[in-house]
Amino acid sequence: MLQATIYKNERVGNNFLSSRKIETNNGSLLLLQVSFHDEKLGSFIENTIIDLILTNSIAIGNDTYAHFGYLLERLNKYFKEIEKESDFESLSIFIGIVQDSTLHFSILKNAFAYLMKDGKIINIAEGMGLLEKVPQFSYISSGIIGSMDTLCISNTNLFDYLTQEDILEMTDEKIHLKEETGHIIENLLSREIREVPTDLILLYNPEKLAKKSTFTWDTTSLEKALSLVKKQGKSAYDACKKNEQVIRLVAEIKKRIDGNNKYFRSGLFGLGVIVCVWLLYFILSSIFIQKANTTIPEEYKNKLIEAQLIIEKSNKDMGNREVFNANIKKAEDIIFEVRKKQVFLNDVKKLLSDISILKKQINGVESFDPKTSPSEYLFEGNDFQVNGIFELSKKLYFVGKSSLIGPYVKGGEVQKYAYPDGEEAISSDISSDGYIYIFTKTDRLLRFYKGEFSYVNVEGQKTWEKGRVIKFFNSNLYILAEDGKQLYKHKPGINGFASKTDVFEAADTKNHTILTFGIDGGFYILKEDLTIDKIFGLPSYTKRSIRINNLPENYTLDDGSIPSFFNAPNLNYLYLVLGNRVWVFEPDNKNYRDVSAIKYIGQIEFVEGKIGSITVPKDGTIIAATDTGVYTVNFEVSDGKVIVR
Repeated sequence: MLQATIYKNERVGNNFLSSRKIETNNGSLLLLQVSFHDEKLGSFIENTIIDLILTNSIAIGNDTYAHFGYLLERLNKYFKEIEKESDFESLSIFIGIVQDSTLHFSILKNAFAYLMKDGKIINIAEGMGLLEKVPQFSYISSGIIGSMDTLCISNTNLFDYLTQEDILEMTDEKIHLKEETGHIIENLLSREIREVPTDLILLYNPEKLAKKSTFTWDTTSLEKALSLVKKQGKSAYDACKKNEQVIRLVAEIKKRIDGNNKYFRSGLFGLGVIVCVWLLYFILSSIFIQKANTTIPEEYKNKLIEAQLIIEKSNKDMGNREVFNANIKKAEDIIFEVRKKQVFLNDVKKLLSDISILKKQINGVESFDPKTSPSEYLFEGNDFQVNGIFELSKKLYFVGKSSLIGPYVKGGEVQKYAYPDGEEAISSDISSDGYIYIFTKTDRLLRFYKGEFSYVNVEGQKTWEKGRVIKFFNSNLYILAEDGKQLYKHKPGINGFASKTDVFEAADTKNHTILTFGIDGGFYILKEDLTIDKIFGLPSYTKRSIRINNLPENYTLDDGSIPSFFNAPNLNYLYLVLGNRVWVFEPDNKNYRDVSAIKYIGQIEFVEGKIGSITVPKDGTIIAATDTGVYTVNFEVSDGKVIVR
């Protein structure tokens, strides 16, 4: 288990600076350093962090990395909640959790972590801090503190005051064995860094191992090989002693062989030489195999260290997407090489998780975890399969595969209405006059109003056409054809709706399949390659390709997912459900006729649950129905980014 020692210089001023090392109930070690200009709020932040981690220390022991990430998300949400109470510009935090010889850590702003390794000093926290007004932990860095390594954690950039030789001498592993060490280091800090309150946390391995030469004879391997030879030889000898045929054969050979014959003695000597050479070969092979088994993992361990350094460098290159992608690709290639050898799989998993977090950060992905947010409504079982969610008179209605739930007000009772004749919903929408319409698997249209279902007719057609998505606009019903090649329009009729008319010219969809569509006076159509066109029917038919700016690399179609658009006249943004994420785009013009491009703002990823449908009552609020329940996601757009509140 790694050990930590804290050193301080003389304090000046009233700023808050605290460094703590706390052993948790599960045997891990918590390292915490908080620096802030406000002593009262700084102390409150420190106590909040300690309480949060210690109350979850048992869970942390099961999967340190995963639970540490969960705790950081909780802290990020806490900082967003109190951001208006103080100016956080001067806040710096280092949080580390030590499990055996592995350190997991994350930082805010200007915290420093210097790794002393092989006579070199590496600031492994460089580039990890965010410069945003609201402090947020970015990602977790993990690594093994080797037997010859020392880590120095500081709230001050030591290179501004000390030489490299001073730092190496101060953190030499031998110094921790001396009783006067504390006075030596603290005097150095007070003498060289007088004007800045400074704390050091030195993390080291108390069981220092002597360096080994490149190759040494492994006596353990030799002993194992000799033991194996002896064991196998004894087994063979015992078996021969008990075998009657062997006994008779030996007796017969003794009668026929003249022990004084020089040719016999020469042959016996040659046979002995052959046996000895074979034994020597067997022993050497065992030793080299044993040596290979220890050196190969060491080689791949060094590769993972290389990959980790590349990942940490990538965090500083996030302003240059091309350089960032090249670095991440290089790190992934190294990690996949190690994973292929099936060694250090836990470290591989952690590094890939670090890469995933960085990719989310550069792609503007915000996570929403239903576990940390109260649900609006929880569905019973997993078979409801949400198809649509609608808000009518400030009450919610949930359309499922075979039934509808509503009206729902938070905390109130709801009723469940099964569809008639065993119908199953394919798509649903709400009309301007307050009716909920459900298009079914049998190509029929159901209307729900005041707790009752009724079938809706189509005039001039024997049946409704086969479709996959329905939407209402200006009292007209639009149905996307099942093959995605046409959009049909049904005007209101005398007894239901009039017969279909084509919206698109066949040439515009001949070589494409439409996945979904949205309406704002024109028609947004999302094609199978995820490009977007906009088509206008009036006053004259026109088609325009919509340019999508600032798209991240994860703009892809997930297997089996059904994308859907959400837009409304009162909204400034266009919303697209793609996979298990809600993508937010901003049109380049508020006049729907003049839109020629949309700009990617960000995306909200659901950590758990599969999104079935969303509704957006206003920008900044998304009500999403998943396979387990309904959740409200509050967000804001700041500096062109989506931030979940």
